[in-house]
Amino acid sequence: MKKIVLALGAVLATAAPAAALPAAATPPPVADAHVRLTVTRTVGPARNASVWLDCPARRAPHHPNREAACADLAAADGDFDRLPGQETAYCSNDSSLVTVTADGTYAGREVHWRHVYADDCALALATGKVFDF
Repeated sequence: MKKIVLALGAVLATAAPAAALPAAATPPPVADAHVRLTVTRTVGPARNASVWLDCPARRAPHHPNREAACADLAAADGDFDRLPGQETAYCSNDSSLVTVTADGTYAGREVHWRHVYADDCALALATGKVFDF
């Protein structure tokens, strides 16, 4: 009788941890984004650039840093004021005002955002890869 109890105890001991394991975590769904980004430098020779940021990718040409930009936008839940930015950036002594805009949709919500930064360094620190094109 003692052998049966020990054998049953061994089965329960090995089965319990397997039952206690959590179900495999599923990644959060990627929010659908279709946003036209523009960068305008107003001091010195005006240089304008624009690109579409599609998350997930829909068509070419697309944002050259799309994966990182989509990840940053997802981290901010589509709020451009909450972009994670980056801790370091290439900075020069050039101080040229940079105006950036974002217009489109994120997760079904309309996006209309505009901000002016002192220079490209401040832009990179605040927005990370989103306006890096």
